[in-house]
Amino acid sequence: MSSAASARDAALAVRPAWLSECAQLAALASAVLPEAWSEAQLSSEIALPEGRVWIARREGGLIGFLVARRELDELHILLTGVAPRARRSGAASRLFEALLSHERGLARVHLEVREGNLGALAFYRTLGLEPVGRRPRHYPDGDTAVLMSRTLEPRG
Repeated sequence: MSSAASARDAALAVRPAWLSECAQLAALASAVLPEAWSEAQLSSEIALPEGRVWIARREGGLIGFLVARRELDELHILLTGVAPRARRSGAASRLFEALLSHERGLARVHLEVREGNLGALAFYRTLGLEPVGRRPRHYPDGDTAVLMSRTLEPRG
């Protein structure tokens, strides 16, 4: 790894979101997602025992997020996004891996992604998720969702 890459990774902070960050998180989500959640929805998710809302910050600015829900030994990723200026910086990978390493006893992780979002499909494959099904007309605009899943090694 180059020293520039090491410095960039060191400057990236990945952690659970705070309630006080929900307005900023909602603003980023609405800028990068077709169906973003509101500040109230994000606040509610943080408050849920099974809710997982993680953020990535660089130099004090919010650059990415991941929203998931834990159900028994499975994790369902509900939303993820990275600011356009920070894409391909490793933020999304770090969010995903940080969340997985934080959770104990997970057997599987799932998500849905738009069939036409080839970049996201390729990215999720790099994280070990594989297509396992489709949901035609899943999204409000009629787009099909590709269901993706990854089996995990049991950990403590």
